[in-house]
Amino acid sequence: MPQVKGRKTAPPAKRGKKAPEPEPPPRQADAMSIVTGLVMVLAVIVAGAALMGGSMSRVNTGVTDAVDNVAASLGFAVADVRVVGLEQNPERARLVEALSEVETGDNMFRSDPHRIRGRILSTGQVTEARVYRLWPNQILIHTSPARAAAVWHDGDAWQVIDTQGRIMEGMNARDYTDLFRLSGADAPAGVPALLGFLAQTDGLAAEVSYAERVSARRWNIKLRSGMLILLPADAGVSRAAGELMTLNASSDVIRRPLARLDLRVAGRTFLKPPEDSDADGAPAES
Repeated sequence: MPQVKGRKTAPPAKRGKKAPEPEPPPRQADAMSIVTGLVMVLAVIVAGAALMGGSMSRVNTGVTDAVDNVAASLGFAVADVRVVGLEQNPERARLVEALSEVETGDNMFRSDPHRIRGRILSTGQVTEARVYRLWPNQILIHTSPARAAAVWHDGDAWQVIDTQGRIMEGMNARDYTDLFRLSGADAPAGVPALLGFLAQTDGLAAEVSYAERVSARRWNIKLRSGMLILLPADAGVSRAAGELMTLNASSDVIRRPLARLDLRVAGRTFLKPPEDSDADGAPAES
């Protein structure tokens, strides 16, 4: 019988040194520990406030002062505020700088450009402002100067109004006697419409004595000649200006001795002569 060969068995593996177990990953900070730490910090602040008389505002002031001192020590304190665009009017430039409420030594990180811009625009001294923080210690303010357009009596005093209908704070109306006067409630809001009408009527602006705001929606314009021009609501002033110029080109109506020129109705202009001031006025096609 053929001899059956047995299976070869592998020799036993040599026992070597046991491989070192991998080190466990570093433990992450326990979230509960972080919360506990924050609570402890808050407790310390509250306790400090209690020791100082219970005033949290004093703690806040102390922390703010400490932060400002650190910023200053690192060179991040305002050293210069520069206003560009008002070189022709140094007085207004100084006023804008003052009203920006940025002072030398202020923390640059707390000098918010958006808030500074809002304060500057609210003065009425400029029509546009851009504020930049030039690190580490300069505030740069680019401005577009507002232009005085009229003076308005607000019931207590005369105010200078710019072309956008905003009150120009700090401006003395006595310095603008060449501008026409405005009267009536909410007159500043209607200034853009009034100026738009005058811009489309050649030479009429120089003849204006004053303008009265009526029902917070339209204007009556008094010329130096005594003529009263009644305008429609603000949305219709462009139409009224075109009709007036068309009529004036054919009849020189602006220079005629009239008591009133009524442009409120589209397509029809009503004229009232001075000797017939009680009449309703004769319509003139426009």
